[in-house]
Amino acid sequence: APAVAGARCPAGDPEQLAMTAELALTRADWPAATARYACAAARSGDAGVAERGARLALDHGQLPQAVATARRWLELDPGNEVALRHLAVALLRSYEAEQAAGHFGRLLDTVYEDRARGYGVLLGILAAERNETGAAQVMERLASRDAGLAEAQHARSVLWQRAQHGANALAAARRALELRPGWRPAELAEVRALQTLGQADQALERLSGLATDGDAFARISQAWLLAAAERRDEAQRVFGELRRDNATRGEALEGLGALALDEGRLDDAEALFSELARETRGADTVHWFLGRVAEERGNDTLAIRHYQRVTGGSRAVAAQLRAARLYASVGLGPRGELQLDDFLSVSPDSTRDLVAGRATQLADAGRGDEAIALLDRALGLLPDDGLRMARGFLLDRLGRLDEAIEEMRGVLASRPADPDTLNALGYTLVDRTGSVEEGYRLIARAIAGKPDSYAIADSMGWALVRLGRVEEGLPWLQRSWDRSRDPEGAAHLGEALWQLGQPDEARAIWERASAEHPDSEPLRRAIGRRLP
Repeated sequence: APAVAGARCPAGDPEQLAMTAELALTRADWPAATARYACAAARSGDAGVAERGARLALDHGQLPQAVATARRWLELDPGNEVALRHLAVALLRSYEAEQAAGHFGRLLDTVYEDRARGYGVLLGILAAERNETGAAQVMERLASRDAGLAEAQHARSVLWQRAQHGANALAAARRALELRPGWRPAELAEVRALQTLGQADQALERLSGLATDGDAFARISQAWLLAAAERRDEAQRVFGELRRDNATRGEALEGLGALALDEGRLDDAEALFSELARETRGADTVHWFLGRVAEERGNDTLAIRHYQRVTGGSRAVAAQLRAARLYASVGLGPRGELQLDDFLSVSPDSTRDLVAGRATQLADAGRGDEAIALLDRALGLLPDDGLRMARGFLLDRLGRLDEAIEEMRGVLASRPADPDTLNALGYTLVDRTGSVEEGYRLIARAIAGKPDSYAIADSMGWALVRLGRVEEGLPWLQRSWDRSRDPEGAAHLGEALWQLGQPDEARAIWERASAEHPDSEPLRRAIGRRLP
């Protein structure tokens, strides 16, 4: 029997294998279902069998099978655009950016007669992928063949900005503007690149110029950037003006409501989001924020009701997890677990994030062994590096440091150039072991790939502090704190200031961070070491 995707195939003709695959799917046994489909596709001359296998494998995170069945699908139907796209995406998700770029290039060359439109389509595909650095590298390779096409350079800029590489993003945006002066998408890409580089004042100045002609998107972006820069009064004023325009009313209400919620003005926030609900007929965003308001008021039942209704968009997983935690707080933990199961039944692509988040909740509740068991069960169905990394973090938290490092090294072996994985292992070695030099080298590789990540900047600063190079580390830590207000970053920055003989400055940082994050364990530990 042939070997497919690392496993030997059982006896049986393609129809029998496909039937057993469908039976496995009814049991939610995704590894078995996709492996059987890969075997069926290898033995069948029917492209439909390979297509079914490829779609199932990609949708359920079984990447080796997704690659194998997509390749077979292309063998049987060489000109199929969807098959080519499935293979390219599966390779990118497998952190094989170079191979993925080759297949995306074929897609660009053979499918889109209008090359500019092709870059727009590929940008939409790549911008949805988690492997942000890999996606940017793919586009970099593609766009190098179209240095004179503004759309290609704009796509480069957007993806490098997502990958937190501001210098590359800015260069690409400005190249697009050289090719097409005054092109609004490129102008906005330039603004986002400046923001990524931490140049908020320059970004706002650029946005102000773009907003003078009444561009609604530019004005909305200006308002949000003002809020992010903590220029709240100005943000409030711009959002207030936009509220009067039907075209921007919904976004303005969300912005005003978010500001009110952040400032603790709960009555104002509820009124604004209720008004937004009438405008949008109860969108996910509205229920998320109304849930936040109810939770702040201690009305857990109402908060649960709102959070459960957030079933789509970027906040869906966070909302479902909040609902589950609140169910537990009112003594209805099993009901919360059922709610999470129901959500996963209709959103299987959320499995990784939901399981990782739920494991963290269990660990927070002192149920660390249950958290590890949950991750182990999930990994049996979804052999995902993100879940493995979550397992490594939890093992570290439970004091099982050697196991944690082994897990992280395993993930790094499968994605050796990924900045986030390099940083995770590097930081753990720096913070938790004596292997500070090795951790520093890993973090240096991470910051080269993602130079504008505040998390990696914090790791770099802390590594330098741990190496005794405190003065070198301080600017990295200050930069991270300025951009993130992260409590662990505050712990590190305060420690560096203390070591440099600036205890008053350290106390000020710690006091501010403690007021915003009173439950931060790293912050409590740092303060406890210096202020017993």
